[in-house]
Amino acid sequence: MKPTKFLTLLMPTVIAWSVVYILVKLLLQNGASIPVATLTVLITLVSIAVIEALIAIPIFKYRSELQKFATTGVRPKRIDPFYAMRVLVLAKATAIAGALFLGASISVVFIQWSQPIVADSIWRNVIALVESALLIVVALIIERACKLPDDGEAGAKTNDSGPIGANPA
Repeated sequence: MKPTKFLTLLMPTVIAWSVVYILVKLLLQNGASIPVATLTVLITLVSIAVIEALIAIPIFKYRSELQKFATTGVRPKRIDPFYAMRVLVLAKATAIAGALFLGASISVVFIQWSQPIVADSIWRNVIALVESALLIVVALIIERACKLPDDGEAGAKTNDSGPIGANPA
């Protein structure tokens, strides 16, 4: 699986931004009020980022032990590849979902900011915007941690004939 590219996150952000902007403008023309991020949304966005980071702790530990392997020669216990793949897929999906939330939050904040009277509820939408960006950052960090190491990074203690201690004959 390839790493998430900037364009992969930019497209859902722009799509959500434009769709939400049009919908909110239509709602405002028909007498509705500007949507405000609820407390539940604010708590959920942070909770997703924290839970996902907690789920990825074994991968971070394995990566740090793998870096120590080059100096100590003690090979770390491998983590389950299916677990790592699930964490990777979750991180990728979370990054895209965070991009959608980011686009929606940007459009609502922009509409609220452009109104003649800025309501106090703009801060909830700004917090949702920041939390969405935080969700994307956490997901991308976890995704980078799930990347397989290069040959020079983990295979520094091996030779062409096999692992350390193997007979070359």
